Amino acid sequence: MLEYADDPKRLVSTFLAYRNDVDIYTEDENKDKEFYKALFSRLITSKIKINDVTPLGSKENVITQCKISSPGKRKKVFIVDGDIALINGEGLELENLFVLERYCIENFLIDKSSTCNFVYLNCGTKSKEEIENEIDYEFWLKSYCNILIDLFLHFSLINQVGGKFTLYNANKYHTLKKGDYEFDYKLVEHDISNIRKEILLIVDLEYYEQQLRLLKKKWSNSIESLLTIVSGKDYLIPILLIKMQKFKASKAMPSLEEVKINLVNHFDISNLQSLKEFIEAK
Repeated sequence: MLEYADDPKRLVSTFLAYRNDVDIYTEDENKDKEFYKALFSRLITSKIKINDVTPLGSKENVITQCKISSPGKRKKVFIVDGDIALINGEGLELENLFVLERYCIENFLIDKSSTCNFVYLNCGTKSKEEIENEIDYEFWLKSYCNILIDLFLHFSLINQVGGKFTLYNANKYHTLKKGDYEFDYKLVEHDISNIRKEILLIVDLEYYEQQLRLLKKKWSNSIESLLTIVSGKDYLIPILLIKMQKFKASKAMPSLEEVKINLVNHFDISNLQSLKEFIEAK
C-alpha cells in the first residue's frame, strides 16, 4: 500500500473529491478509514455526501495541515481528539478545526447499548437480556470511576506544569487470578503516587493541592466524567474486552479495529451531534 508524506496525504483528498461533498481529515492511519466511513454513514443523514476520509496520522499533523490549508470552494473539516488538554480546559480554535469533546473518538463508542450488543455478538450463548443483567453496566463502570479519573487528573496536572507522563494501557492494572482478570487498584495508586512525586519536584504542595481541587470540582467521580476524560482507546475499550472474556469460552481477543467497527454500528450517535452540526454548517 502506498504511503504519503503529510502534504501529499492532504492532497489525496483532491482525487477523492467526486466521492465527497466535504473533505474530512482525521488523525489515525489508513487502516482506520473503514471505521470513519461507517461512522459518517450514521452521523450525516442530510444530503451531504461523505464516502471517504483522509487520515493524516498524528494530531499535530492534522492541526498543521489545517493551519496551512488554503481557502476554497470545497468544504474542509479537520478533526482532532480532545486529549489531555480537554481536562484542564485548554482550547484551540482554528477555522475548519473540530476538537472532539471527549478524550478521543473511541470514547463516544462506549455506552450501555453498544457494550451489551458487543458482548452479545461475541458470546453467542446468552440472550441480550441475560447479558445486560450480568454486566450491570452502571455498577461495572462505576467501579473504575474514582481511581481512573484521579489518574487522568494527575496526567493533566503533570502536563500542565511541564512534566511528562506515559499513558500505558488499562491492561497494566489488571492481574490474572483464577483464570479471570481483576482490576488492581493498588497498581493505579502506585502510579498516581509516582506522578504526584514528579509534580512536587516542579511545583510546591500548596499549588498542587489547589490545582487538584479545581480539577476534581470540574470532573466528578461519575460515569460521564469517565467516558469523557479517560482514554477510550487505551482504557475503556481494553476494559470492555476484559469484561467480554467472562462471557466467552475462547480467550482470543479481537483487534482494536474489529472492536471499533462493531461498536460504531450500535453506539448512541446523538453524542456526536455537535460534530454533525459542524460538518453540515460548513
